[in-house]
Amino acid sequence: MGLLRTLIDPENMLAPTNKTEKTEFLSFFYKYCMHVLTAPLLANTAEDSDERAEIQEGSTKINRVCPDNFQTAQLLALILELLTFCVEHHTYHMKNYIMNTDLLRRVLVLMNSKHTFLALCALRFMRRIIGLKDEYYNRYIIKGNLFEPVINALLDNGTRYNLLNSAIIELFEFIKVEDVKSLIAHIVDNFYKALESIEYVQTFKGLKGRYEQEKDRQTQRFRRYRREARPVEDDEEMWLNEDEEDDDEAAEEKSRSDEEPFPESYEKFMEAKKVKERAANGANGANSKAATSASATSPNGSSAKAAALPATPVVKTAMVGLVDYPDDEDEDEEEDEEEEQAPRKRPRLGS
Repeated sequence: MGLLRTLIDPENMLAPTNKTEKTEFLSFFYKYCMHVLTAPLLANTAEDSDERAEIQEGSTKINRVCPDNFQTAQLLALILELLTFCVEHHTYHMKNYIMNTDLLRRVLVLMNSKHTFLALCALRFMRRIIGLKDEYYNRYIIKGNLFEPVINALLDNGTRYNLLNSAIIELFEFIKVEDVKSLIAHIVDNFYKALESIEYVQTFKGLKGRYEQEKDRQTQRFRRYRREARPVEDDEEMWLNEDEEDDDEAAEEKSRSDEEPFPESYEKFMEAKKVKERAANGANGANSKAATSASATSPNGSSAKAAALPATPVVKTAMVGLVDYPDDEDEDEEEDEEEEQAPRKRPRLGS
């Protein structure tokens, strides 16, 4: 047995030049050799209905699934010892092999053996798997309800204080101490009614207490999440309501501007224009009256006419603003120069 364990231990290999040699060796071993190693175990734990039949011979029961002769039990114990070693050292490859062959279920059949050492080997195999604390294994155990053979063995053992009882209690104590939440919830939900009568140890009550603590923690977390989520929802609703109000106000203003007819707006524009024109005409009339009064007070008529002449350009400047551009002065100067340069006409002398 020690020789086989040394051979399948990848840590005993010499330092390889290529790191993939260990992986290649394990892949070869599980593909071509593992089924040979587990063949006696799988053959003696078959699940055929014929082999599960139990016959009564006197006062003893013979289970054909698990022959209770010493030689077979000893062989199966050695195989389980090697498989337990593989679980610890060949984590990835052994995990795939257990899942593909449903090996743990077949091993736990041996919990019904009358040979205590064989039942302990099966329990040790399961304990090593749980000791890895791998959720992949935990889900596999929960899905297959694989605690049932272990709990049945504990209940069948009764109040006897022996090695099998201590090993089973230690398994559940490890789950409680390590706080494996998924397994604790599974055990309490499915088996606590059967285990609550066991009072000589506090293991199962401790599992129940851990289960209640986790349940309360999840409830408080859920309440805290809902309490923290409410203000966010209120703020979002207020923000959305404000946006809706702004949109409504903009829509109302737009509708009002659209509803106002064009003729009414045009009439208002024309009225405002007329008011401005009347105001301008009123200012011009005031200027003209001032001019006429000045002419009336002048001593002679010539002075009145001279005073009345600038009244007309005042009105024009009020109506239309005139701008004197520099170009106009240049044009006037050019015209004056042309007139000066043009030859004067000689007066026609009479004959």
